[in-house]
Amino acid sequence: MAKQLGFYINADNCIGCKACVAACKDKNDLPLGEKMRRVFEYAGCDWDVSETGACMPSNFFAYSISIACNHCAEPACVASCPVGAMTKREEDGIVYVDKELCIGCGTCAQVCPYGAPYLGVDDLSCKCDFCMDLIDEGKTPYCVAICPTRCLEFGDIEELRAKYGNVDGIEPIPMNTGTMPSLVIGTNRLNPDGSIPGTLITTEQELVSEAV
Repeated sequence: MAKQLGFYINADNCIGCKACVAACKDKNDLPLGEKMRRVFEYAGCDWDVSETGACMPSNFFAYSISIACNHCAEPACVASCPVGAMTKREEDGIVYVDKELCIGCGTCAQVCPYGAPYLGVDDLSCKCDFCMDLIDEGKTPYCVAICPTRCLEFGDIEELRAKYGNVDGIEPIPMNTGTMPSLVIGTNRLNPDGSIPGTLITTEQELVSEAV
């Protein structure tokens, strides 16, 4: 039986530095505005009312979570691509785009519940391919290798689940999508069961400094 590669992300250790995003952009030579990996920042708290009527925050939490393509076991992008450009490798389950076949229709971007594929500057589909070229050389994906807090890990998804559990969705990531994502998430210690509602506070702006 072929293995299925997947990612583990520890939301309790991620500091939101976005080194993984920068590394991915560098490796794939992505232009401004394009990201194959994103970091979402999520925070919230409860409010208690004191005897004097003042509102006081309690149970505050905040965490960051890094996500790219989840290389799902039942990927919606593969099932919906009208020309077969979205491909899932048999030997390791990596989902990638065959640029020779892609017609830039954007169907994959519309059906992916995680927002992983998008149309790039060449009007063709772009998404994380698990650094497939590095995997074939026995190396580590750039995002995993660069993470300074080692909160990203990769490997056989069944081994990751045996080690870390079966959680594959926490806010603000979609849950129960039916695509069977190859993802394991270590939840945040301050809101482990997601009982405290929060707000997505990520900004999509990219800052660029120009040499004078």
